[in-house]
Amino acid sequence: MATVYPGLNPANASREAKYSVIRSQNNEMAVRLIYRVSSSERELLTTTSHFNLVDMVNNVKMEINGQKGGAFYINEYGHVLVPANRGEPCYFAGTYKEILEFDLEGDPISAKAPKTLSPGNTWLGPHVGIPYTLKSGARDISFKKMITPTRSKEFLLSEYVGSIKAEALARRLGVHKGISGGTIYINEAQEFFAPVQIGDEWTYTYLGGINHDAWFPNLLENDL
Repeated sequence: MATVYPGLNPANASREAKYSVIRSQNNEMAVRLIYRVSSSERELLTTTSHFNLVDMVNNVKMEINGQKGGAFYINEYGHVLVPANRGEPCYFAGTYKEILEFDLEGDPISAKAPKTLSPGNTWLGPHVGIPYTLKSGARDISFKKMITPTRSKEFLLSEYVGSIKAEALARRLGVHKGISGGTIYINEAQEFFAPVQIGDEWTYTYLGGINHDAWFPNLLENDL
């Protein structure tokens, strides 16, 4: 039976922040990524190399929707999360530690940052990730979880790790995101990135890896 995920419910994230299971032109089940090539150009990339992941997602999709395929997330702990209807909880499909890789005209695209990438550089990887909020002033980080379809609750990093550790990470991320705060993302490779406004345009900026920073707990750690 499908299990409701106890952690962050990212069901309202943008389309680019999700993977999807689709049926490919060869009638195979594949994982699809909506990849932003530029501000005006999107590429649909697919891979059929992750059949175990596809099965995880489809098993839950069949149970909750009665059909295969659809959106899913992989969070920073490798937890595969399958959203139901808007405003409803995500379901836990299992843990998947292999990093997905897609091919763009011979170039590999994945959630892992290249070794040459430094915080503050443009993030050219996928925009798939779990959204959190860098609080104004860059002193804390939070996420909101839907308690009911009409009610949400905010959780602060400082409530879990203390204000000193939470502020240390928030200020590090705020160096390139800006101290006014806003949405930040962390992906399955534990890389941070965020939309940043430069002039009249928005671009995605790499904020660094999670390294050994204090972070929200793995709520399934004792069960995996």
